[in-house]
Amino acid sequence: MKRLILAGFLFWLFFSACQASRSFYVRWVIDGDTIVLRDGTKVRYAGINAPEIPHGDEPGEPFGREALLENIKLVKGKRVILEIAEEPRDRFGRLLAYVFLPDGTFVQEVLVSKGLAFVCYLPPNLKYYAPLLEVQRRAIKEKRGLWGGEFFNGEPYYIGNRRSRRFHRPGCPFGRHTSRRNRVIFKNMKEAFRAGFCPCKKCRPWPGKD
Repeated sequence: MKRLILAGFLFWLFFSACQASRSFYVRWVIDGDTIVLRDGTKVRYAGINAPEIPHGDEPGEPFGREALLENIKLVKGKRVILEIAEEPRDRFGRLLAYVFLPDGTFVQEVLVSKGLAFVCYLPPNLKYYAPLLEVQRRAIKEKRGLWGGEFFNGEPYYIGNRRSRRFHRPGCPFGRHTSRRNRVIFKNMKEAFRAGFCPCKKCRPWPGKD
């Protein structure tokens, strides 16, 4: 019995040490989906996008500030555990990761569940795409956060691409050139988000842009 207790204790110590070795202190929160670690490393949350906060000449997007404040509450000045994404860097050189608190809280899931971020299909970083999409659908149904807004009907319809899982304004060249096989029509933006599509970055069919 004593040997079992000792073995369990040693396993707990080993597990704790492994967790600590993968944990990092968050020095700063840039916005709803980006943080800075103690050593200056910028970490972008994999698999989601949060609304933009004002910067430069850009006014920001609805619920951008709320997403920032929630992210600050979740992680600033705390240690987080990083699960590096399948593709570890974005085009800006930021580290891409799935972020967890030591108690197991999945930071991306919290932001999506509160309607302060949305799921984005970005292969190969798809490990949590399906479960996060289910969380998003519940948030939409319950009109949490940005999903309670009235800014999803700016165009008469939107063009979705089943392959890229992006949606576009009717006049967007990327939308117009989508093949019939991949094309899907959404009557509003919320319908596109419910299906797991996210907005095109060129025509920007997103709240505050219509």
